[in-house]
Amino acid sequence: MTVAGDHAKNDMAGDEEDSLKNLLLARGIQVEVDLHGLGENEKFAAVFVANIKDAARDNGLDL
Repeated sequence: MTVAGDHAKNDMAGDEEDSLKNLLLARGIQVEVDLHGLGENEKFAAVFVANIKDAARDNGLDL
């Protein structure tokens, strides 16, 4: 979920008949695709980096 990879682009938001987007559209549900991973969100990225630094410190590394 950090990046919008192939699964998001194809299986979820793709143009194939069995993509999640098209399954929802076929049921009359409005769909708005936003292919951005959580890693693009600055607040999420800051938490992610802080967790990596904490894990490194817990294992004797100083980042």
